[in-house]
Amino acid sequence: MRLLTKTLVLSCALALASCEVKVKNVPPPVPSPSPAANSSPSPTPSASPVATPVATPTLTPAVTTVQPLQNVPNDNAKAPHIAVFKGSVDGVKKPYGAQNNAAYAAWLNRNVVWAEDTQPGATWDNMTGQAWQLAPWSNWKKVVPGRRLILNICIIPGPWDGSGPKTGKNAGIPVSLEDGAAGKYNEYYQKLAENLVKYGLEDSILRLGCEFNGGWFAWRAQSDAKAKAFAGYFREIVKTMRAVPGAEGLMFDWNVGLGWCSFDPENAWPGDEYVDFVGVDTYDDCYAPNTYPFAKNASEAEKDRIRKKVWDDHILGGKFGLTYWRDFARKHGKPLSLPEWGVNNKPDGHGGGDNPYFIEQMYEFINDPQNNVGYHSYFDYQAGDGHHQLSPTRDGKIVTEFPRSAEKFQKLFSLPPPPGQAGAPAQPLPVD
Repeated sequence: MRLLTKTLVLSCALALASCEVKVKNVPPPVPSPSPAANSSPSPTPSASPVATPVATPTLTPAVTTVQPLQNVPNDNAKAPHIAVFKGSVDGVKKPYGAQNNAAYAAWLNRNVVWAEDTQPGATWDNMTGQAWQLAPWSNWKKVVPGRRLILNICIIPGPWDGSGPKTGKNAGIPVSLEDGAAGKYNEYYQKLAENLVKYGLEDSILRLGCEFNGGWFAWRAQSDAKAKAFAGYFREIVKTMRAVPGAEGLMFDWNVGLGWCSFDPENAWPGDEYVDFVGVDTYDDCYAPNTYPFAKNASEAEKDRIRKKVWDDHILGGKFGLTYWRDFARKHGKPLSLPEWGVNNKPDGHGGGDNPYFIEQMYEFINDPQNNVGYHSYFDYQAGDGHHQLSPTRDGKIVTEFPRSAEKFQKLFSLPPPPGQAGAPAQPLPVD
């Protein structure tokens, strides 16, 4: 998950040897020991973007009466559904995430692209769902039928060390997966479910404690014992939220980061009845020897050879690559999801850069019926620890540094324009 925010204080571990996902841009604590040289590489943390309110806004956005647009076909009605992270809503007056989502959909000549956002994880109060975040998404969803929100839930609030939130309810009280599994936090999830229903977001997909197999979040599960506690906590959350009237349509994503696990994934599995998707966050980066970064004088042909090797041996293949997780999902009778994915320019050089081959391979994987992908969400954002953005910003200030990848993505994922409108740029649909 890419948990990148001005106010969320979730420290992360330094990247272990990795080939799949990104690092956080928050100073890490002392990292866990790296696996032995002959073991499978672990995933690098991908810091999931989070909403960035500095304080509770003095104005509270209301749930407005929105008239849905008429005669707008839902062009995202069948799996694999397309989604995007384009930044969070940012308080009362600036629902940028919703506006950016609409612009991104227009870039792909689409009416409907699902949206992704992340709850701030600093306090329990934030995690129950706040009006500044839910109201703009509520209006965005209501105005265009078929829109849907994917929401990342930071299941352990506060710093990486589990010392608990610094402010708000139960400030300073340590938190743990074990206490979650004992049902001690159920009240917060009951309130979250009530708020999602209140704001008309009762069909949201919730990523509970994403990338728990990594070492960079407070909810990390880095042993079989911790994995079992994670599974128990996951069950408590799902049971609690499903019991709320009107929340029966919520769906839950069991979401790993692509790469090495220090535990048997089955120990972290809550049970088939508690999971709707098996999610895998997937980025084009790699820390295995003889891959990224490229040699200074590497030719384009050599770079392309390495990019193909990374895909074959570490992203698609490898002990915990996409093929492994596809088979894991199939065994449990669940569709696969890709809640975050993207090309990657990393400051440390361990990304594949402008890599249209990665885009093409992901497209083929997503659309292969054998892989049963339910939805996928491109991480179209410039993070401090790695850049991924393909589409231009609405203000024109960011033009992609991945021109070949952007061209390939737009070619593969765009829809053809309606008859008589070829060449005319599509206009974003309203967000409220």
